[in-house]
Amino acid sequence: MAAPVAEVEIAEPEAPPSRVDWRPVIALGSVVLLLAGAVLFYWLRLDSRADTARRLAVQQVTRQTLVNLTTVSQGTAKSDVDRLLNAATGEFRDQFGAQAALFQKVLEQAKVSSQGEVREVGVVSLDEDNAVTLAAVTATVHNVDAPGGELRQYRMRVHLHRDGDRWLISDLEFVA
Repeated sequence: MAAPVAEVEIAEPEAPPSRVDWRPVIALGSVVLLLAGAVLFYWLRLDSRADTARRLAVQQVTRQTLVNLTTVSQGTAKSDVDRLLNAATGEFRDQFGAQAALFQKVLEQAKVSSQGEVREVGVVSLDEDNAVTLAAVTATVHNVDAPGGELRQYRMRVHLHRDGDRWLISDLEFVA
């Protein structure tokens, strides 16, 4: 008789440790990053539009105020001064207001008539409430000394301050 055969247990190979499927995690992370990028792009674009709107507003106020400053005449001296004071604030308003009567008197006595034009306005600095601009301005000035008119060129630095929804001139200086 044959010897009994011993039963040998054959061990099942151990299954490798289960791996985490990272594909859904990566996909979700990609979607989150894509959405964050889109929100950031949209926010930067809105901020850029606000900067552009502020820049245009500051340039327009500078342009109009300097035209008002250089377009004056003896016959409209009072309304010319009032228009300038309406666009002014702070130190500029105080100084110009203090000299308004003298300004009117000079316009009337010298029989001044001036037509101004702003050639160019550049923004030097700009934030939420303050701005500085530089402007190139020409004016043809008629007076008792130049009845035929004289072309004058000015370079002006204008400081502006936002008061509510209006930009006002807070300082103005002639520069070389």
